[in-house]
Amino acid sequence: TPYMRFYELEALCALGEQETVMQEMKAYWGGMLKEGATSFWEKYNPEESGTQHLSMYGRPYGKSLCHAWGASPIYLLGKYYLGVKPVKEGYKEFSITPVLGGLKWMEGSVPTPNGNIHIHMDRKMIKVRATEGKGYLTIKSRRQPKANIGTVEKIDENTWRLWIDTLEERIVSGLKY
Repeated sequence: TPYMRFYELEALCALGEQETVMQEMKAYWGGMLKEGATSFWEKYNPEESGTQHLSMYGRPYGKSLCHAWGASPIYLLGKYYLGVKPVKEGYKEFSITPVLGGLKWMEGSVPTPNGNIHIHMDRKMIKVRATEGKGYLTIKSRRQPKANIGTVEKIDENTWRLWIDTLEERIVSGLKY
């Protein structure tokens, strides 16, 4: 079920396997979409076809075709791809560690008690705007990236950090993966 797939995929994300997870999400949840789904199902088996997709619990139409546990990719994308996490209560301090994980680009906002943290990332740059709190952006790059505001500091081999302490948008460019 999508419920159990969530635990498998979250464990892989925690191990840094976002590219593998993205392939799995596209195959599994994308499989539902290819079957005509407009929301995600309680259960999905790619080997089934036709009305088999509607049966569950021994009933021919027993499956929910709009089930909350099917929405786990949204959680995974926010936590492990956008990579926004609170460091202090209420996002007074936060960390951002975005990972494209096989995507060409991504964009999203994480709502916090007093505003949003917005991230846009592609293979060439990362843009971050936080309307509250202070935090840091951790960047993986084989060369030192450049920022429009602030100093990009080396943390260790291929890992860099940029402090975010104003409301101005940070643009980090010159990424090399």
